[in-house]
Amino acid sequence: MEFLLSIAGFDPTGGAGILRDIRTFNYFGFYGTAVITANTAQNTKGVKKISFVDGKLIEEQLRLIAEEFNIKGVKIGIPHIDYSVNRKIADFIGRLKIPVVFDPVISPTFGKRFIEKPETILPLIEVSTVITPNFKEFEILKPPLKRHRNFTVVKGILKGNLVEDHLLKAGNVVSKVLHKKDNLTVRGTGCAFSSALLCFLVKGYPVETAFKEAAGFLETFRRESFISGSMKQWFSKL
Repeated sequence: MEFLLSIAGFDPTGGAGILRDIRTFNYFGFYGTAVITANTAQNTKGVKKISFVDGKLIEEQLRLIAEEFNIKGVKIGIPHIDYSVNRKIADFIGRLKIPVVFDPVISPTFGKRFIEKPETILPLIEVSTVITPNFKEFEILKPPLKRHRNFTVVKGILKGNLVEDHLLKAGNVVSKVLHKKDNLTVRGTGCAFSSALLCFLVKGYPVETAFKEAAGFLETFRRESFISGSMKQWFSKL
C-alpha cells in the first residue's frame, strides 16, 4: 500500500474536498491521509461559511503524518488564507520531493470566494508539479502563474458546444482534451480530477499522459452521476 496526502478543505456533504480526494485515492489503490486547511458550512447548494484551521495545528499534523507515513504524493485543495501558513506547508512539501497537484480552490462553482489575494498562495504554486485551476481561477491567477515554469491544467474552457481542458507548460498549450458540453451540474469534479491526476503521476505516468487519463476518468465521473433531490452524487467504487 502506498500513501498519498490531501491538504484541503472539509465539505460535510462529501461531494468535494478531502472526502472526495480520499475516495478517489482509494479508487486508484492508494491509502489517503489528510490535513484540513478549512472547515466549511455548506450543502449541495453552496458554501455558506468557512473557518480556517489554526496554522500551528496544521504544522503539527503534517509533522506527525510524515513521522509514520512514507507519503508518495500530495494533493492541495483549499489553500490557507494566511500566507505564512502556506509558506510552512510549502516548505514541508518541498522537503519531500514528490509529485504535487495543486487545485487552487479560490473561486468555487458553488458559493463564496475563499481567497481574495492571489499572492497568498504563491508558496504553494512554487512547489507544485501541476496546478489545476478552472478557467475563472486561471484568470485570477494569471500574474503569479507567469512565474510558474511547470505545468498548469486550465479546466472548463467553453468553445461553442464543447468544453476544453488545456495542459500548459510555461504558459504554452502542449495538449488539449475536448468534452461535449452537458447540462449536468456535478459537484466535486475539480477535486476528483486533480486527485486522479496525482494518482497517475505517482504511478509513473508522464504529465501529458496523466492529464489525458485523468480527463477520461472525469468523463466517467460525470456520466455516472445521478440526481437525488438537489444533490448529484456518484456511487460506484468510490
